[in-house]
Amino acid sequence: MKYLVTAALPYANGELHLGHPRSTYVPADVYSRYLKLKGEDCLFVCATDEHGTPIEINAEKQRLSPEEFVKQFRSSHKRDFKRLGVEFDEFYYTESPENHALAGEFFLKLKEKGLIYEKKIEQLFDEKANRVLPDRYVRGECPNCHAQDQYGDACEKCSSIYSPKDLIKPYSVITKTTPVKHESVHYFFALSKCSDFLTNYLETSTLQSDVVNYLKNWISKGLEDWDITRDGPYFGIKIPGEEEKYFYVWFDAPIGYVSSTKHYCDAKGIRWEDYWKNDKNQLIHFIGKDIQYFHYLFWPAMLENAGFAKPNRIPTRGYLNLENEKMGKSRGNYILLSQFLNEFPADYLRYYLTAITPNNTSDGNFLWKEFQAKVNSELIDNYGNYCYRVLSFIYNKAGASITEVGDYSPEDEAFKKRIDEIAGEVEKDLNEIELKRALEKIISFSSEANKYFNDSAPWVLMKNKDKRLKTVLFLSAKAALALTTLLNPFVPFTTKKIALQLNCELKWNDYSGVKAGLQLNQPEIVLQKIEDEVIKAKTSQ
Repeated sequence: MKYLVTAALPYANGELHLGHPRSTYVPADVYSRYLKLKGEDCLFVCATDEHGTPIEINAEKQRLSPEEFVKQFRSSHKRDFKRLGVEFDEFYYTESPENHALAGEFFLKLKEKGLIYEKKIEQLFDEKANRVLPDRYVRGECPNCHAQDQYGDACEKCSSIYSPKDLIKPYSVITKTTPVKHESVHYFFALSKCSDFLTNYLETSTLQSDVVNYLKNWISKGLEDWDITRDGPYFGIKIPGEEEKYFYVWFDAPIGYVSSTKHYCDAKGIRWEDYWKNDKNQLIHFIGKDIQYFHYLFWPAMLENAGFAKPNRIPTRGYLNLENEKMGKSRGNYILLSQFLNEFPADYLRYYLTAITPNNTSDGNFLWKEFQAKVNSELIDNYGNYCYRVLSFIYNKAGASITEVGDYSPEDEAFKKRIDEIAGEVEKDLNEIELKRALEKIISFSSEANKYFNDSAPWVLMKNKDKRLKTVLFLSAKAALALTTLLNPFVPFTTKKIALQLNCELKWNDYSGVKAGLQLNQPEIVLQKIEDEVIKAKTSQ
């Protein structure tokens, strides 16, 4: 079985902030690392989402072409992901030639199926700027929940999808004037014809239940057909056979998953279709809840009718608040990922975000004191300190090597059983993408290992020349390898360093590297606690 894991495409319109890794990129990376550690055939892809009105607007502000503008964020996103330890097999971009070609192919296949039709529409026109206003060039009141100052395509508060002309009290982002209505012919995707398919897909799939229940309500109210056209000038992919009409960004953006896969496979000389046109394989999309409508409804309908496999799972996470307030530049309550990584190790962020993020769409809250407490007490005191104590004892007191095992006491037998069991327990959670729960079990096992080492008191056994000493050191080292292996998908930088000290290769549920004759390398403290002064400075800003 092949696994294709994707992470939602970051929009090439700004830097990544802490909400991005929480909802999407850390969970996706943890899961893909886990699969690879198990030896599964897993491909992990992503791309920058490079089309649409916001990019046009901001490119104009910087006096750059849209092509020049997106390149800077293509580079910065790639840099930030590398620093965070997010290891994509392919990180591509939607302005690629593959994506242009595939978007056209999808369109023509859907048209053949009778799901594309033309309709005359009214859209908003800015007379002062003398141009049509695409969705992100107009703001106003949401027609569904009446939230103020929402964009013309979707409400950030209630996730409703609508047309710019549906906004209440609209105004032009360019000139702040009230637009007039203007007629144009657009292509529509007949999503309403896909209602039965989507209902069955949601009910029979292994998709996330809280999202499925939410979206089934949308279907029951009746799905509206989807306007997939934008009039020029527009930075996007031209619709086949048209000169000044382009695909709406949300038509071509998810196709970026396919084009990224194709680019990777073409370079490797393997079939990309094996990942996208074989129902026996697994397709997993990691996303934030702001784009659930597109990924659970539009995208599966497109895939089904274009002859592609459908997503098996779409893990969906909520937003991240900062100190109980919504993150936002205008509020000064905003932390860029790059800034955070300049001050703290990536593994600290990866650990904390996983520890506070359940397998649902509930919003999370970044709390500086909680961040300090979890990193210091769990990652460092519990895991890091355990490994250092065990390895330094063996290195300094027992000749830096593992020797033949002596006698097993009942306590030793019980602990050996726990070492043998823990990977299976964690694996069940990881298979269900219950990452928080899996991490909690690993840390709980680390507490058990600490208790075993303390209660066994190898320093006393050594003083008394007790034969059990060899068993205690052997099992303690094996537990250190087990913990390091289990934590590797979560904190890869830290576990790589400790694996070097153990002088062992990390293999899922295989701790045979700890055996008689193993020579340890010099143990070192690899994790430093977060000081109170640092957190005090952060909370007082």
